[in-house]
Amino acid sequence: MNLNKVQDMIIEEFDSIIDNFKNEFSYFRYVASFGKKDTAVEKKEENLVKDTKSKIWLEATYVDGKIYYAGDSDSQVIKGIVSLFVNVFSGRTAREIVEANLYFVNEIKLYNQLSAARLKEIGAVLQKIKTAAVNLKLKHMDTSPAV
Repeated sequence: MNLNKVQDMIIEEFDSIIDNFKNEFSYFRYVASFGKKDTAVEKKEENLVKDTKSKIWLEATYVDGKIYYAGDSDSQVIKGIVSLFVNVFSGRTAREIVEANLYFVNEIKLYNQLSAARLKEIGAVLQKIKTAAVNLKLKHMDTSPAV
């Protein structure tokens, strides 16, 4: 499934229950529910997203030309948001990741709900996602000379 279809599915899911959110707390509880499953990310220094209030770990692997992510956080809300990003970006090429128009965050009004500190964290996560994609692509490029 392509990246935009995944985003559209997230938007549809939020649209179907958006009227049920009585307040900001309900919204964040729903976002946090996306991070309920355990993740297989190693909680080591190199996977830690820098300059964030919460501890956020993001791990990327390269398999057959595609990048796969796993993420976790000590904040349930951030873990839910990271899980949404992992869902959108995993299984994509580095080019798809770098060139992605991440429109679902506006459509589900995520940015409207977050404080400045949380917005900074989300920016750091997205930067790490894109940087990891480029670095893994470069690392796995065939550098052998043509024969």
